[in-house]
Amino acid sequence: MKSGLTPVVLAALGLAFHPAAMAAKAQRKITCPLPSGESLTFVAPAKLGELPKIDLDYPSKVTLFSFRDGNFLAVAMDEAEPSRLRLVISAQLNKAKGSYDGQIVIDEGGNELQLSNAPVSCKAGS
Repeated sequence: MKSGLTPVVLAALGLAFHPAAMAAKAQRKITCPLPSGESLTFVAPAKLGELPKIDLDYPSKVTLFSFRDGNFLAVAMDEAEPSRLRLVISAQLNKAKGSYDGQIVIDEGGNELQLSNAPVSCKAGS
């Protein structure tokens, strides 16, 4: 009994369901405005537990990241001084607006602590 699917179609189906191809589709970008007027973009990792890179004025490392179930949470610490908090974003999906609305706390100071606390409205896209 023949399946009726050509080798090209079978290969395309194989690629479409390949874990690497599925992971690439699963990655989403989350863009959040900073109080300074700049924007910060995260690329949500394909696998749970992985952490995205972050580009702040001071070298920082994301230590906690969650983007699921209508919630977005990101925490980043200073790379040179790991006990120094640099960023916290906590937001929930606003279905009516299609954005993730919440709060942002960011330390934009160099040697001095300079915290900004403000509302934030992040957008998610591909």
